[in-house]
Amino acid sequence: MDILLVYGGRSAERRISLESAGFVAEVLDAAGHNLIRLEIGAKGEWTLDDGPVQLRALPESWKLAGQDGVVDFDLVFPVLHGPLGEDGTVQGLCEMAGWRYAGADVMTSSLAMNKVATKRMFEWRRLPVLPWITVRASRSLSTSELTGELSPPVFVKPARLGSSIGITRVDNLDRLEDALDHAYSYDCLLVVEKALDRAREIEVSVLGGPDGASASMPGEVLPGKEWYDYEAKYECEDSRLVIPADLSSDLASRLKTTAEKAFEVLGGTGFARVDFLLSPKGDLYVNEVNTIPGFTSISMFHRLWEASGIPPKRLMERIISEALTRRRIGRERPVGE
Repeated sequence: MDILLVYGGRSAERRISLESAGFVAEVLDAAGHNLIRLEIGAKGEWTLDDGPVQLRALPESWKLAGQDGVVDFDLVFPVLHGPLGEDGTVQGLCEMAGWRYAGADVMTSSLAMNKVATKRMFEWRRLPVLPWITVRASRSLSTSELTGELSPPVFVKPARLGSSIGITRVDNLDRLEDALDHAYSYDCLLVVEKALDRAREIEVSVLGGPDGASASMPGEVLPGKEWYDYEAKYECEDSRLVIPADLSSDLASRLKTTAEKAFEVLGGTGFARVDFLLSPKGDLYVNEVNTIPGFTSISMFHRLWEASGIPPKRLMERIISEALTRRRIGRERPVGE
Protein backbone atom coordinates (compact mmCIF):
# COMPACT_ATOMS: atom_id res chain seq x y z
CA MET A 1 0.00 0.00 0.00
CA ASP A 2 1.20 3.52 -0.80
CA ILE A 3 1.15 5.57 2.42
CA LEU A 4 1.80 9.30 2.65
CA LEU A 5 3.62 9.83 5.95
CA VAL A 6 3.14 13.43 7.09
CA TYR A 7 5.40 14.72 9.85
CA GLY A 8 7.24 17.77 11.18
CA GLY A 9 4.86 20.70 11.46
CA ARG A 10 4.95 24.20 12.88
CA SER A 11 4.09 23.48 16.50
CA ALA A 12 6.43 23.57 19.48
CA GLU A 13 6.26 19.75 19.43
CA ARG A 14 7.97 19.52 16.04
CA ARG A 15 11.09 17.72 17.33
CA ILE A 16 9.02 14.91 18.86
CA SER A 17 7.11 14.55 15.57
CA LEU A 18 10.37 13.97 13.71
CA GLU A 19 11.38 11.25 16.19
CA SER A 20 7.93 9.63 16.10
CA ALA A 21 7.88 9.60 12.29
CA GLY A 22 11.18 7.74 12.23
CA PHE A 23 9.73 4.87 14.28
CA VAL A 24 6.44 4.76 12.34
CA ALA A 25 8.34 4.72 9.05
CA GLU A 26 10.51 1.83 10.25
CA VAL A 27 7.48 -0.26 11.25
CA LEU A 28 5.47 0.49 8.09
CA ASP A 29 8.46 -0.20 5.88
CA ALA A 30 9.07 -3.53 7.64
CA ALA A 31 5.40 -4.40 7.02
CA GLY A 32 5.96 -4.00 3.26
CA HIS A 33 4.26 -0.65 2.65
CA ASN A 34 5.61 1.89 0.19
CA LEU A 35 6.23 5.13 2.09
CA ILE A 36 6.03 8.60 0.60
CA ARG A 37 7.52 11.04 3.10
CA LEU A 38 6.04 14.54 3.26
CA GLU A 39 7.61 16.92 5.76
CA ILE A 40 5.86 20.10 6.89
CA GLY A 41 8.59 22.60 7.72
CA ALA A 42 8.85 24.87 10.73
CA LYS A 43 7.50 27.74 8.59
CA GLY A 44 4.71 25.65 7.06
CA GLU A 45 6.36 24.67 3.77
CA TRP A 46 5.61 21.20 2.37
CA THR A 47 8.47 19.21 0.89
CA LEU A 48 8.63 15.80 -0.74
CA ASP A 49 12.07 14.28 -1.24
CA ASP A 50 13.54 17.73 -0.62
CA GLY A 51 11.37 19.28 -3.33
CA PRO A 52 8.32 21.55 -3.03
CA VAL A 53 4.77 20.17 -3.15
CA GLN A 54 1.69 21.73 -4.74
CA LEU A 55 -1.90 21.00 -3.77
CA ARG A 56 -4.28 20.85 -6.73
CA ALA A 57 -8.01 21.04 -6.02
CA LEU A 58 -9.64 18.83 -8.67
CA PRO A 59 -13.38 18.04 -8.91
CA GLU A 60 -13.36 14.46 -7.61
CA SER A 61 -10.31 14.33 -5.39
CA TRP A 62 -7.55 16.78 -4.63
CA LYS A 63 -4.04 15.86 -5.72
CA LEU A 64 -0.50 16.49 -4.56
CA ALA A 65 2.09 17.28 -7.18
CA GLY A 66 5.83 17.12 -6.67
CA GLN A 67 8.73 17.79 -8.98
CA ASP A 68 8.07 14.54 -10.85
CA GLY A 69 4.33 15.01 -11.24
CA VAL A 70 1.22 13.83 -9.35
CA VAL A 71 1.85 11.85 -6.17
CA ASP A 72 -0.55 8.92 -5.79
CA PHE A 73 -1.22 7.31 -2.41
CA ASP A 74 -3.87 5.20 -0.72
CA LEU A 75 -3.73 6.62 2.80
CA VAL A 76 -2.39 9.59 4.74
CA PHE A 77 -0.69 8.73 8.04
CA PRO A 78 -0.25 11.96 10.06
CA VAL A 79 2.45 11.86 12.72
CA LEU A 80 2.06 15.48 13.79
CA HIS A 81 2.00 16.48 17.46
CA GLY A 82 0.30 19.62 18.72
CA PRO A 83 -1.50 22.46 16.89
CA LEU A 84 -1.78 22.45 13.09
CA GLY A 85 -1.57 18.67 12.94
CA GLU A 86 -3.09 16.89 15.91
CA ASP A 87 -5.96 19.34 16.43
CA GLY A 88 -8.19 18.48 13.46
CA THR A 89 -6.67 20.91 10.95
CA VAL A 90 -4.79 18.34 8.85
CA GLN A 91 -7.66 15.88 9.36
CA GLY A 92 -10.05 18.49 7.97
CA LEU A 93 -7.79 18.99 4.97
CA CYS A 94 -7.88 15.24 4.33
CA GLU A 95 -11.69 15.25 4.53
CA MET A 96 -11.90 18.17 2.08
CA ALA A 97 -9.43 16.50 -0.27
CA GLY A 98 -11.19 13.14 -0.18
CA TRP A 99 -8.15 11.33 1.25
CA ARG A 100 -8.39 8.43 3.67
CA TYR A 101 -6.29 9.06 6.78
CA ALA A 102 -5.15 7.16 9.85
CA GLY A 103 -6.05 8.30 13.33
CA ALA A 104 -8.80 10.33 14.91
CA ASP A 105 -11.30 12.25 12.81
CA VAL A 106 -11.80 16.02 12.87
CA MET A 107 -14.11 16.17 15.90
CA THR A 108 -12.18 13.71 18.07
CA SER A 109 -8.91 15.45 17.21
CA SER A 110 -10.11 18.99 17.92
CA LEU A 111 -11.87 18.07 21.17
CA ALA A 112 -8.95 16.08 22.53
CA MET A 113 -6.48 18.86 21.70
CA ASN A 114 -8.45 21.40 23.72
CA LYS A 115 -8.12 20.74 27.46
CA VAL A 116 -11.05 23.03 28.24
CA ALA A 117 -13.35 21.17 25.85
CA THR A 118 -12.26 17.73 27.07
CA LYS A 119 -12.73 18.58 30.73
CA ARG A 120 -16.20 19.93 30.07
CA MET A 121 -17.09 16.80 28.10
CA PHE A 122 -15.76 14.58 30.86
CA GLU A 123 -17.68 16.45 33.54
CA TRP A 124 -20.84 16.17 31.44
CA ARG A 125 -20.39 12.38 31.30
CA ARG A 126 -19.43 12.25 35.00
CA LEU A 127 -15.86 11.16 34.38
CA PRO A 128 -13.59 12.26 37.25
CA VAL A 129 -11.34 15.29 36.69
CA LEU A 130 -9.39 17.43 39.13
CA PRO A 131 -10.71 20.90 40.08
CA TRP A 132 -9.84 23.40 37.36
CA ILE A 133 -10.64 26.80 35.87
CA THR A 134 -9.98 28.34 32.48
CA VAL A 135 -8.27 31.69 31.94
CA ARG A 136 -8.08 33.74 28.76
CA ALA A 137 -5.45 36.28 27.82
CA SER A 138 -8.16 38.95 27.78
CA ARG A 139 -8.55 38.79 31.56
CA SER A 140 -6.28 38.57 34.57
CA LEU A 141 -6.40 35.90 37.24
CA SER A 142 -6.54 37.19 40.79
CA THR A 143 -4.96 35.21 43.58
CA SER A 144 -8.32 35.25 45.35
CA GLU A 145 -9.63 32.86 42.68
CA LEU A 146 -7.05 30.28 43.70
CA THR A 147 -8.59 29.40 47.03
CA GLY A 148 -10.28 26.35 48.46
CA GLU A 149 -10.15 23.50 45.94
CA LEU A 150 -7.76 25.47 43.73
CA SER A 151 -5.27 26.64 46.34
CA PRO A 152 -1.65 25.89 45.46
CA PRO A 153 -0.11 23.66 44.37
CA VAL A 154 -1.62 24.05 40.90
CA PHE A 155 -0.50 23.49 37.33
CA VAL A 156 -0.81 26.30 34.78
CA LYS A 157 -1.13 24.86 31.28
CA PRO A 158 -1.65 26.06 27.71
CA ALA A 159 -5.05 24.60 26.79
CA ARG A 160 -4.05 23.48 23.28
CA LEU A 161 -0.55 22.04 23.42
CA GLY A 162 1.05 18.76 24.45
CA SER A 163 4.36 17.20 25.51
CA SER A 164 4.15 19.21 28.77
CA ILE A 165 5.41 22.29 26.90
CA GLY A 166 4.51 25.61 28.54
CA ILE A 167 3.37 23.99 31.79
CA THR A 168 4.46 25.27 35.21
CA ARG A 169 3.79 23.85 38.64
CA VAL A 170 2.95 26.70 41.03
CA ASP A 171 3.56 25.95 44.71
CA ASN A 172 3.69 29.59 45.76
CA LEU A 173 1.38 32.38 44.55
CA ASP A 174 4.43 34.58 43.99
CA ARG A 175 5.13 32.43 40.90
CA LEU A 176 1.62 32.65 39.48
CA GLU A 177 2.15 35.62 37.15
CA ASP A 178 5.35 34.17 35.71
CA ALA A 179 3.57 30.85 35.12
CA LEU A 180 0.68 32.58 33.36
CA ASP A 181 3.06 34.59 31.17
CA HIS A 182 4.98 31.44 30.25
CA ALA A 183 1.81 29.59 29.26
CA TYR A 184 0.46 32.64 27.38
CA SER A 185 3.57 32.57 25.20
CA TYR A 186 2.11 29.37 23.68
CA ASP A 187 -1.66 29.89 23.85
CA CYS A 188 -4.23 32.58 24.69
CA LEU A 189 -6.40 29.98 26.43
CA LEU A 190 -5.11 28.42 29.64
CA VAL A 191 -6.12 25.83 32.20
CA VAL A 192 -5.26 26.18 35.87
CA GLU A 193 -5.65 22.80 37.52
CA LYS A 194 -5.23 21.49 41.04
CA ALA A 195 -1.99 19.52 41.46
CA LEU A 196 -2.37 16.11 43.05
CA ASP A 197 0.49 15.46 45.44
CA ARG A 198 2.19 12.06 45.28
CA ALA A 199 0.01 11.11 42.32
CA ARG A 200 0.83 8.07 40.22
CA GLU A 201 0.76 8.67 36.46
CA ILE A 202 -1.04 5.82 34.70
CA GLU A 203 -1.50 5.53 30.93
CA VAL A 204 -3.75 3.33 28.79
CA SER A 205 -3.65 2.95 25.00
CA VAL A 206 -6.93 2.78 23.09
CA LEU A 207 -7.94 1.70 19.58
CA GLY A 208 -11.20 2.68 17.91
CA GLY A 209 -13.16 0.25 15.80
CA PRO A 210 -16.62 -0.56 14.40
CA ASP A 211 -17.59 -2.28 17.66
CA GLY A 212 -16.34 0.53 19.88
CA ALA A 213 -13.09 1.22 21.66
CA SER A 214 -10.71 -1.36 23.07
CA ALA A 215 -8.05 -0.63 25.70
CA SER A 216 -4.61 -2.04 26.44
CA MET A 217 -3.31 -2.99 29.84
CA PRO A 218 -2.34 0.05 31.97
CA GLY A 219 1.26 1.20 32.34
CA GLU A 220 2.84 3.57 34.83
CA VAL A 221 5.21 6.47 34.32
CA LEU A 222 7.89 6.93 36.97
CA PRO A 223 9.28 10.41 36.22
CA GLY A 224 12.89 11.08 36.99
CA LYS A 225 11.91 14.54 38.22
CA GLU A 226 9.26 15.97 40.55
CA TRP A 227 6.67 15.71 37.79
CA TYR A 228 6.50 14.49 34.19
CA ASP A 229 7.57 17.64 32.36
CA TYR A 230 9.17 17.86 28.91
CA GLU A 231 12.65 17.14 30.22
CA ALA A 232 11.44 14.14 32.25
CA LYS A 233 9.64 12.76 29.18
CA TYR A 234 12.36 13.10 26.58
CA GLU A 235 15.70 13.94 28.18
CA CYS A 236 15.87 12.39 31.66
CA GLU A 237 17.52 8.98 31.83
CA ASP A 238 16.03 8.40 35.28
CA SER A 239 12.43 8.36 33.98
CA ARG A 240 11.01 4.85 33.62
CA LEU A 241 7.93 3.16 32.18
CA VAL A 242 6.50 0.22 34.09
CA ILE A 243 4.41 -2.23 32.03
CA PRO A 244 2.11 -3.50 33.35
CA ALA A 245 1.48 -1.04 36.16
CA ASP A 246 1.45 -2.54 39.65
CA LEU A 247 -2.32 -2.38 40.22
CA SER A 248 -5.04 -4.63 41.54
CA SER A 249 -7.02 -6.46 38.88
CA ASP A 250 -10.14 -4.46 39.81
CA LEU A 251 -8.36 -1.12 39.45
CA ALA A 252 -6.71 -2.18 36.17
CA SER A 253 -10.14 -3.16 34.83
CA ARG A 254 -11.62 0.18 35.95
CA LEU A 255 -8.81 2.06 34.23
CA LYS A 256 -9.41 0.21 30.95
CA THR A 257 -13.16 0.80 31.09
CA THR A 258 -12.71 4.50 31.94
CA ALA A 259 -10.15 4.93 29.14
CA GLU A 260 -12.57 3.46 26.61
CA LYS A 261 -15.37 5.69 27.87
CA ALA A 262 -13.21 8.83 27.81
CA PHE A 263 -12.16 8.07 24.23
CA GLU A 264 -15.72 7.37 23.11
CA VAL A 265 -17.00 10.59 24.75
CA LEU A 266 -14.74 12.50 22.34
CA GLY A 267 -15.89 10.52 19.29
CA GLY A 268 -13.85 7.36 19.55
CA THR A 269 -12.26 7.24 16.08
CA GLY A 270 -8.67 6.30 15.34
CA PHE A 271 -6.43 5.65 18.31
CA ALA A 272 -5.27 7.46 21.43
CA ARG A 273 -3.44 7.30 24.72
CA VAL A 274 -5.51 8.19 27.77
CA ASP A 275 -3.56 9.56 30.74
CA PHE A 276 -4.72 9.26 34.35
CA LEU A 277 -3.68 10.47 37.78
CA LEU A 278 -4.12 8.10 40.71
CA SER A 279 -4.11 9.51 44.25
CA PRO A 280 -2.47 7.72 47.20
CA LYS A 281 -6.01 6.96 48.44
CA GLY A 282 -6.91 5.26 45.15
CA ASP A 283 -8.99 8.08 43.64
CA LEU A 284 -8.78 8.08 39.84
CA TYR A 285 -8.81 11.19 37.62
CA VAL A 286 -8.73 11.49 33.81
CA ASN A 287 -5.93 13.88 32.90
CA GLU A 288 -6.00 14.06 29.09
CA VAL A 289 -6.42 12.18 25.81
CA ASN A 290 -3.70 12.24 23.14
CA THR A 291 -4.96 11.34 19.66
CA ILE A 292 -1.47 11.25 18.14
CA PRO A 293 0.59 10.04 21.10
CA GLY A 294 4.34 9.76 20.95
CA PHE A 295 5.56 7.07 18.56
CA THR A 296 9.23 7.09 19.46
CA SER A 297 10.91 3.74 20.09
CA ILE A 298 10.43 4.17 23.86
CA SER A 299 6.90 5.62 23.77
CA MET A 300 4.17 4.11 25.93
CA PHE A 301 1.43 3.82 23.26
CA HIS A 302 2.86 0.98 21.17
CA ARG A 303 4.69 -0.62 24.10
CA LEU A 304 1.41 -1.04 25.99
CA TRP A 305 -0.17 -2.73 22.97
CA GLU A 306 2.84 -4.98 22.49
CA ALA A 307 2.58 -6.07 26.13
CA SER A 308 -1.12 -6.65 25.51
CA GLY A 309 -0.40 -9.02 22.64
CA ILE A 310 -0.38 -6.70 19.59
CA PRO A 311 3.17 -6.07 18.27
CA PRO A 312 3.98 -2.88 16.33
CA LYS A 313 3.44 -4.25 12.79
CA ARG A 314 0.06 -5.73 13.67
CA LEU A 315 -0.84 -2.54 15.55
CA MET A 316 -0.18 -0.47 12.42
CA GLU A 317 -2.33 -2.82 10.36
CA ARG A 318 -5.17 -2.39 12.86
CA ILE A 319 -4.85 1.39 12.59
CA ILE A 320 -4.75 1.27 8.78
CA SER A 321 -7.72 -1.11 8.58
CA GLU A 322 -9.85 1.15 10.78
CA ALA A 323 -8.96 4.15 8.61
CA LEU A 324 -9.80 2.41 5.33
CA THR A 325 -13.15 1.02 6.53
CA ARG A 326 -14.36 4.14 8.32
CA ARG A 327 -17.47 5.48 6.63
CA ARG A 328 -17.11 9.00 5.30
CA ILE A 329 -19.45 11.55 6.87
CA GLY A 330 -22.13 13.34 4.92
CA ARG A 331 -21.88 11.30 1.74
CA GLU A 332 -24.38 8.93 0.25
CA ARG A 333 -23.58 5.33 1.06
CA PRO A 334 -22.47 3.55 -2.13
CA VAL A 335 -24.50 0.54 -3.20
CA GLY A 336 -23.19 -2.58 -1.49
CA GLU A 337 -21.23 -0.75 1.22
